[in-house]
Formats: sequence, structure tokens, C-alpha cells
Amino acid sequence: MDEALALDASVIAKWFRKGEEHEREALSLRDKILASQVQAVTSEWLLLEVVRALVEANYPKEKVEEAYFTLKEITSLGFIEAIPVGKTLDEAKDIEITLSLFASDAVYLATAIISHATLITEGKHMLNRNVKSYAQREGIKIISLKEESQ
Repeated sequence: MDEALALDASVIAKWFRKGEEHEREALSLRDKILASQVQAVTSEWLLLEVVRALVEANYPKEKVEEAYFTLKEITSLGFIEAIPVGKTLDEAKDIEITLSLFASDAVYLATAIISHATLITEGKHMLNRNVKSYAQREGIKIISLKEESQ
């Protein structure tokens, strides 16, 4: 198994939102995770962030509930390690101050840093040069789904 991959909600929401850009790459990554070919980590906030993304896209309540319980099961079975937010607070605070990111983005980046994992994201602000340079100084990479699938 290669290095660990840290996932944020912009990637995982594509597992449930049909017709998304890079959906195929996201589903391929999901399949690798469920086949235990990839070691994956995320923040425990991921579950709620995916719920938010689906609600914003006007998904039916039943589909949102189904996605939540699917992710809860995937993490409880250990396919994706869900890191408690409390373990990332100090690192995330520093990231928020330095990069002026939203708390959830700072927590995902902090999760990747403390896990020594490559962060996969589709968030344009997370893929900008300043954020990627910060991550590199912390010893990790930030990549898009397209880069991961190459």
C-alpha cells in the first residue's frame, strides 16, 4: 500500500452527487478505498460536510440520510480513518491564521499534516499556490482527483 491519502468533502461528495466533474475519478478512488488498496484518512467533520453539500444541492432527505449512514459505516469499518477534530485543533488554528482558510478547510489540511498524508481535494482555494506551498513546507502534497488518477 502506498502513502496515506487524506480526503476532504469536495472529493467524497462526488460519490453521491451524480454528474459531477471528475465523478469517474472520485468513484475509482472510492473503489480502491473499499478494496483496501488505499489507506485513507479524513476529519470526522467529513460526514457533516457531505451532508451540507448534498442539502445545498437539494438532494432528497432520504438520499442525504443514506449518504450519511454509508459514510458512517465506511469509517466505522475502518476503510477510512476518521480523525477527531480535537486532534487537529492547534494545527488547524495555525493554518487558519497563516492562510486565512475556513475552519473546515484548515481541519482537512491539519488532518493531512498530522497523518503525513497527501491531501486530495477539488477545492480551488485548497489547490492554490500559497496553500500548496504551505503543505509542502509541512512535508505533504495537495493534489486534485485528476492528479491522483494519473
